[in-house]
Amino acid sequence: MNRRWIFWTAIAILWLGSVAAEAQEYGARLGTVKRGGVVSFEPQGSGVLFGALDPAKRRWYVPQELFNEYQWRQWEYSNYARDHYQRYVSSIREGDYYYDLYGNLITRGWLVFNNSQTQPRQFGSSVLKSRNFEGWFSGLVISADSKGQHHYALTAGTKIRSTLTPMTFSKPRWDGIQFDYAADKYQGTLIYSRISRPGGASTNDQESLVTNATSMFGSRATAQVGDFATVGLTMVNAHQSNTLIDGFTGNPFTGELSVDQNQTVSIVEIVLRDDSPEDGVGGAAFFSAGSDIIITYLDGTQDNGKAIRFEPIIEGGLVGEGFLSADGAEEIRLRYDFDSPAFVNRASGTKEEIKKVEFRLVLGNDYQVWVTSDSQLNASGESVLLLVAQAEGNVRDNTNLQIVSFDYGLPTSTQIWGATLELQQVLGFDFYGEYDFNYNYTKYPNVVAKTHTTFSGIRGDRAAAAWMMNLSRVAFPFFFFGEAYSMDPRYSTRTFTAQGDGFIDYEDERIHVVELVEDNDDQDEFPDTVRKDWQVGDPSVFPGWDENNDFISDFNQNDNRFLSNLIPDYEEPFLRHNVDRPEFLFGIDLNNNLWVDRFENDELPDYPYKKDHQGYNAYGGVHFTPELRLMVGVLREDLISSNQKNHANYVLLTLDRDTPAWGRFRVFEMLKSTTDDIPDDLLQWLPNANIRTGEPTKVEDPLIARDAWINSLWVGHDYKMRGLLTANYLKYDLYHQRLSANERALLGLRERDFFFGLINKISYRFDFGHLWLEPRWKSEYRRQSRDLISADERTELAEIGGFILGFPLLSHTTLMSGLEMTFLNDLKRDSNDFNGLVWALQLANISDYLGYKVTTHAGMKIDRRQPRGEDAVIINQIFISIYAGLQ
Repeated sequence: MNRRWIFWTAIAILWLGSVAAEAQEYGARLGTVKRGGVVSFEPQGSGVLFGALDPAKRRWYVPQELFNEYQWRQWEYSNYARDHYQRYVSSIREGDYYYDLYGNLITRGWLVFNNSQTQPRQFGSSVLKSRNFEGWFSGLVISADSKGQHHYALTAGTKIRSTLTPMTFSKPRWDGIQFDYAADKYQGTLIYSRISRPGGASTNDQESLVTNATSMFGSRATAQVGDFATVGLTMVNAHQSNTLIDGFTGNPFTGELSVDQNQTVSIVEIVLRDDSPEDGVGGAAFFSAGSDIIITYLDGTQDNGKAIRFEPIIEGGLVGEGFLSADGAEEIRLRYDFDSPAFVNRASGTKEEIKKVEFRLVLGNDYQVWVTSDSQLNASGESVLLLVAQAEGNVRDNTNLQIVSFDYGLPTSTQIWGATLELQQVLGFDFYGEYDFNYNYTKYPNVVAKTHTTFSGIRGDRAAAAWMMNLSRVAFPFFFFGEAYSMDPRYSTRTFTAQGDGFIDYEDERIHVVELVEDNDDQDEFPDTVRKDWQVGDPSVFPGWDENNDFISDFNQNDNRFLSNLIPDYEEPFLRHNVDRPEFLFGIDLNNNLWVDRFENDELPDYPYKKDHQGYNAYGGVHFTPELRLMVGVLREDLISSNQKNHANYVLLTLDRDTPAWGRFRVFEMLKSTTDDIPDDLLQWLPNANIRTGEPTKVEDPLIARDAWINSLWVGHDYKMRGLLTANYLKYDLYHQRLSANERALLGLRERDFFFGLINKISYRFDFGHLWLEPRWKSEYRRQSRDLISADERTELAEIGGFILGFPLLSHTTLMSGLEMTFLNDLKRDSNDFNGLVWALQLANISDYLGYKVTTHAGMKIDRRQPRGEDAVIINQIFISIYAGLQ
């Protein structure tokens, strides 16, 4: 009995198993077991199905999705009375199947990012970023692994903070791919991006396909040598790519002409200018007798312009002894027309057969060479000039007479090679040095040629070099710092970017230029300047004025994106007691433009040193005590392209002592002897600007230190004892010109310029149980011949006094009242005098609501101002505001 039961039970189990297997057949979706038990997911293709080898006329339906997933057969009657109908379930709910180059199954899932380039092929450059790339991963995906000391990470993102070196590649918000490797003594990085169309946050699940693109890739490798030295090599390249061209043709570092660039050139025009037009003399000297054009054709034949009597049409210039000169705003234009009879009738080939055009210009004095053509255009079809060469210094007697030789072409690539050396504690010194050289490649268009001639710079000077060295040592109480640098004016880390059709607007920097070293003076996540890869820009840039890192100017703290404020805090009632004018701040101003260096903003790439500058700066000092130190230094800085300079000798004394009994006492004294005629213009955020509608203001360097003694003194004392707070500050800046009266008159300078300011503040808080009272007083005196943005003479005394009273009404409700009186006495213009009275009442409540901390303010403010000799002006404000925060 038991044997029979066991037998029939086994039969039933086998039958049920076969039915179950028939009900859910996965085929090869769970893989195929190969030798050794390895499961393979390689594509197998369709095989021979022996179950379908019946020679029947009736159409054979091979069981596939409907049967395997739902047990539905094509020919069977469907009745859902007992087994209810089930809706279709998407076959891609778990994603698609993806295979690698060798047929191995990668995964069943979703493609979130893909970047590829195939040549030769139309639309061969592809970038895909699915919606999931931004939606699931917030635009950042990282693949990483490590074993022992070896670590690597592959980062693909839209907002990557990436730096190779400060002079080659540095971007706070970069859209691309970065591969990093690190071991104990070695590090390496590779970066890549299609910077013309990187895809942004998403390409909406569609490939972004283009034929013409601008690609960027770079690398950096460092190695530790011994215990103290680290050497590094850097390479950055940005080039135009054309996927119609064979990828193995030519040098990839020099780029390729886009489809729009590769058009026959009919006209080339050279413009000669004065490199220092402000002096009005000694500009470009052009000797036409020794200058020529050399044209090379596809078959190797060459024509010299003078030999075939193909001369340029010359416009402009002042006639000298055997030469033409371009002084000041004057220009000399040389126009070469390949459709002119002189070329068509005498040349060895047609303009379509030209593969190379070389110019040899005999030039002297202080010249600039610009070039354009009928293929080098802006969006309006107008020719755009690009700088080719400029003279060193400011020679005016033709002693630098030379042949400037270069090939004409359209820009195709920006290439930078560099090396770094870092030493730590070698004989007590720390050292950092960097040397980079930049090639800006061009190619001459020719529709027939498969390859194009490449050129960079001028003959004898193909690359532009930039280098820097920093050396420091601290051996208490002594210390030393020295820096030397040179930045060629032609050194560039910018590149033009092509549209999908290959067009480049050589004039529009906002749409067709990408900076490899960004302008980001405030060091936030947003680049300051509008460029192709950052169209928003950053209008709110105030370096050094955001010490609390809330992205709002410290001089307009109650300004925000929703309630804008145009009144600086140092002029706003109740706030001005604690906030002082920026003119009262002390800092280092080595470029002598009146602005503290750490507060400066401009529109230039953030290199450690400015282009076209070379020189050195060094200082040494001693600590007399930990709080008191003395420094002596020398600065020698010159412009490479002119005779302008910034030379200074300086002494700096600092004292910062804080004692429990007497408070904090600070003294900063700096004396400089300067000869500085290098303009350092700025783009500054003024204190009265607001972050919603404000924008930086251009501030010109007054060049007030051409030959002057400059003294800057700041003295401060802060004291706090219980509820008593006092603050006293003195600032005195003096600029004494050593120029003669006639020289000063020509330059519009006074013999002495100065700013003197004195601030005294006192407040005391009285606590009477729950009620508190804080009377306070502030006195501000300033006498000046100029300030940061104006040259207006001014002598003013402002006395500001009042009190703030506060007490709680309930558990979470507080009532505050304040009164402030202002007496302004303009000692030069009585019409500016006024008396002011401000009274304010504010009710504040803090409540917890729906997980938020809700703060409600309601109240009123009355501001009465009485100008001298005029009727009083009264401004009333009634308000109620509700704020929701997390704490």
